[in-house]
Amino acid sequence: MRFLVMTDIEGVTGVTTFEQAENSELGRQMLMHDLRAVLAGIRDAGAQAIVYDMHTDGRNVDLSQLDVPVIMGKPIHRQLYRGIGGSGLDGLYLVGLHAMQHVPGALLAHSYLKEYDAIYINGQLVGEIGVEALLAGEQGIPLRFVSGDDMGCAEAKALVPEVVVCPVKHSLSAAAALCQPPQVTGHLLREAACKAASTAINPLIGSAPWEIRIDFSDCAYLAVMRKLHPEIFVGERSVCVQGNTLLSAWSKYLECEKEMVLA
Repeated sequence: MRFLVMTDIEGVTGVTTFEQAENSELGRQMLMHDLRAVLAGIRDAGAQAIVYDMHTDGRNVDLSQLDVPVIMGKPIHRQLYRGIGGSGLDGLYLVGLHAMQHVPGALLAHSYLKEYDAIYINGQLVGEIGVEALLAGEQGIPLRFVSGDDMGCAEAKALVPEVVVCPVKHSLSAAAALCQPPQVTGHLLREAACKAASTAINPLIGSAPWEIRIDFSDCAYLAVMRKLHPEIFVGERSVCVQGNTLLSAWSKYLECEKEMVLA
């Protein structure tokens, strides 16, 4: 068995602010702590892994601490899932995830960019967990594991009831949490990751054609996107892209997003 392990930072052990998640030694240390524990659990199950660094620019993982390949830089391909394709992958692990934007009381809740007010796929409100589960599901890859705060884990369970979750902290507010220490979460993550490898889970499957709508908050990015890609706007603060596959539609939007962020 071979699993794709995607990593974020807001949901890892001990992180409770966006500042800690961005360019922080604590954030990177805790990312590597949680990631190493999950990879150890996958090895315990006799499986292999490839890591995909999905936080911000995709250059947060410390390669010197790992013995598995890592996809860095967040490549965008309309027909190649996560730059490697879905062939040969038996499951998706999401490490360090969080609840979607506007979940009351959820720690660091957001949906990719804090400037996104909501993301809808075929009319269904989703956050990062939902998007990644659907993208993987289209490739026949089940969401097997999610770690993060308790509310992010609950979001994953609502989408895929059989998914193995491992909460490493309990949300108390948008910027506060009851955090378990690394020596505790390391053990929990390793056990849960091993269990997830042998849990029977079906891929989360949607149906074509696909429509992605993203609602922006009132932010500077909104004017930039309108200038760059007025053709995708369907309202004052909403953009929409469509495609015969979710991967092609999502990648098309990511190309627009990248232009927007770099402008």
